[in-house]
Amino acid sequence: MPMFKRGFDFLAALAGLVLLAPLFALIALAIKLDSPGGPVFFRQERVGLRGRHFRIFKFRSMGTQPASPGPQVTAAGDPRITRVGSILRRTKLDELPQLIDVLRGTMSLVGPRPEVPRYVAMYPAEWRSRLLSVRPGMTDFASVRYHDENERLALADDPEREYVRVILPTKLRYALQYVNEPTLVNDLRVLGLTLRTVAAPSVTLPWSLSMNESRIWPWLDQAMSRLHPRNRLWATVADGLIVLACWHLTYLFRLGVERWQPGRAWYDDWVSLGVAATYLICSAFTGVPRGPWRFFGFDDVKRIAAACLIAGALSATVILMSQLSAVARAVLLLHPLFCLLGLSLARMAWRMVAEHSRARVQGAQGKPRHAIVIGAGEEARRLVDAINGHDGWTVTTLLDDDPALQRLRIAGVTVQGRIADLTLPHILAGATHVIVAMPEADDAQRQRAMALARQTGLTVMSVPGSMEMRTEHKGGKAAASPPSGWPV
Repeated sequence: MPMFKRGFDFLAALAGLVLLAPLFALIALAIKLDSPGGPVFFRQERVGLRGRHFRIFKFRSMGTQPASPGPQVTAAGDPRITRVGSILRRTKLDELPQLIDVLRGTMSLVGPRPEVPRYVAMYPAEWRSRLLSVRPGMTDFASVRYHDENERLALADDPEREYVRVILPTKLRYALQYVNEPTLVNDLRVLGLTLRTVAAPSVTLPWSLSMNESRIWPWLDQAMSRLHPRNRLWATVADGLIVLACWHLTYLFRLGVERWQPGRAWYDDWVSLGVAATYLICSAFTGVPRGPWRFFGFDDVKRIAAACLIAGALSATVILMSQLSAVARAVLLLHPLFCLLGLSLARMAWRMVAEHSRARVQGAQGKPRHAIVIGAGEEARRLVDAINGHDGWTVTTLLDDDPALQRLRIAGVTVQGRIADLTLPHILAGATHVIVAMPEADDAQRQRAMALARQTGLTVMSVPGSMEMRTEHKGGKAAASPPSGWPV
């Protein structure tokens, strides 16, 4: 896992820096025009893996840097923040240069956010070694939870005291949760939640309802089932077209729109066909076409990466030995990277569309319900046995305060944490219902669990007795009857 994570971080950071180079140049120009008196990058000492200190990269968002020692948090509306800096902070673009830190190995894409030494010294002694046992990351669950941290601090009378007493302890709890469960699934959840939060933190698309109710999804589900890329012929044709498209995109990236056609030799199209054939042969050798697109995963990424590396090296060798000097050397270097991204993104998009269309079809027939069950006792086990996989119900997570039950699988579902962990983003991800299955608990424990469940805004249900549903709440408001189709 650590070696694969580091390899993935390196490739993703390299790809990000290459693709975002034009954006970096525009941001750098805007910073210098708005505040010419300082550097483009802001460097600050942070504490990283095993307590080693390093200097983090950020785009400078202030006209003058804060004095040190002293408060090292910045609230929204700080007069030192420049006009461009305000935009960078609001859109999180000031964090992009940390891809350099990821490439250097001082940071990872996902991991606990690195703190300045001043605040690391405040970590609880029993947590410090665990929190510093992994590379810090560009984003984590705490970053999603506190994406509006600057605005929160601006409302406080003492921003640093608010950070130290309220925000930092919660961040550390999220970080410890991640360190204790360092899985690829959690990394993907963090990246997905981060992209969604940055792209649309509070935007509701006006066309989402009509799209969800549209007849396009059943048609798309049937069409994708008939033309599934599991068929190797379709997969091979699609891969060949993607490789050709990446060849031209690489030329566009290297030469620009004006010089794209004039800058290519007359034989370049024939070369591109040979390159595509080489990629298809290498893909077949590494087993890329065998992977169904609908179940695209990291094993497929590894096979694609191996095929692109081998095919890129073979193609470059043959072209150079043939003295085809008009083929740009930068294209030979960058084309394998573009192919890796293109082939992977195509499969990822196919899987997302296929799963969404299937979910919409299933939703039309009976909307899927994904439940978090609070409690992991005998009654919860019976509940999971009765509903899991029936009438659209899926139990995703069990939560219980008993330390002996942590990480155990009960009726095929894992106890993933304590009841207080219910509000963590990776626990709530994808859930539609919370079911309190603690009939043996006293009233105080049940009321605490119900209050915590209502805070999620999900549909909340209670099991007060043997498999009998007495109450249902939606968004904290009571409903009179149990859900239809509940198995008893």
